[in-house]
Amino acid sequence: MYFLAKRLSPLNNQSLSIQEHVSLKSHNTFGLNAKARYFCEPSNLEQLSECYAFAAKHSLKTMVLGGGSNVLFKSKTYEGLILKPLFTGIKITEEPEGYAIKVGANENWHQFVLHTVDRGMVGFENLSLIPGTVGACPVQNIGAYGVEVSDYITQVCCWDPETKQQVSFGNDACNFAYRDSIFKGSHANLIITHVEFWLPKTNALKLGYGDVRAEVIARAGLTEPVSADQMGAITPAVVAHVIADIRSRKLPDPKDLGNAGSFFKNPIVSAEKYNQLIEVFPDIVAFPHGADYKLAAGWLIDQQGFKGQPYGNVAMHAKQALVMVNLTGQAESAEVFALAERIKARIAEVYGVQLEIEPVTVC
Repeated sequence: MYFLAKRLSPLNNQSLSIQEHVSLKSHNTFGLNAKARYFCEPSNLEQLSECYAFAAKHSLKTMVLGGGSNVLFKSKTYEGLILKPLFTGIKITEEPEGYAIKVGANENWHQFVLHTVDRGMVGFENLSLIPGTVGACPVQNIGAYGVEVSDYITQVCCWDPETKQQVSFGNDACNFAYRDSIFKGSHANLIITHVEFWLPKTNALKLGYGDVRAEVIARAGLTEPVSADQMGAITPAVVAHVIADIRSRKLPDPKDLGNAGSFFKNPIVSAEKYNQLIEVFPDIVAFPHGADYKLAAGWLIDQQGFKGQPYGNVAMHAKQALVMVNLTGQAESAEVFALAERIKARIAEVYGVQLEIEPVTVC
């Protein structure tokens, strides 16, 4: 059986509007005041094809922009065509063992998470309140609190601007890794139109990360020790709202204070390097990552005095050193990247660890 949560966006022949000299300040959550030489919002494959024909005719580079939550514009003007595809819709098919879900790329990720957890589906609750669109989630392989979106992606549906054909990639073909996929590298030119997921009905809630379990139990009105039957009564919606509360306390709302989420990736080091570090820094925060260790970049940055310290119009957030913020709303890209380089240099000098910027840098 299946039900349509929203109608999937159809193909049609609506006229396409390509705008010139468009401000991107409201299209990126950091609030950098960049501009696009050309900008359009295609809502179907025919319009996508028109956009690329226009770009080819005028020898323009192109870029696809989703919610702008993981993007940093390095130049004041993007001398090309920025496309913001408007593919929407959520289709959920219930099967005996789970739920097959197909979602339009322009759907808001957090609203989609709430859509599933409110229906009792387990899987996405730990990823609540992550900003951005569904189409951006496989690019970055978003993750939080012990869950990565690649755990549940079955297929990423794309449109290839070179062949003008629709193509799809199964989970293995996406080469998912920590905050990485083929859509950030070899296949960055593809336009993601829909993402398909599978949520097994046997999924169990994951509450072992940080303070999540304690807060979930408190929200449910329970106290430790909690029996298996009591834990079974805790819904994914409860977990999603607890995660959202935790993130709200630690991370600034881009509507109030411009930011692009986690600014640096948590660096992964070998067990040998980790053992060397804890001898010198016994309080270093790290988590096992296979045979390696993932260091908490926010802890490294905080220890070096960057947390809450203004550098012109930017700073690492006073409550979360991993997040760079646009303090005044007037930050220039040069300030953003100057602070980033200062932090990277200090962390490399003190810890011998290389930090990598997480948001996509657009020149």
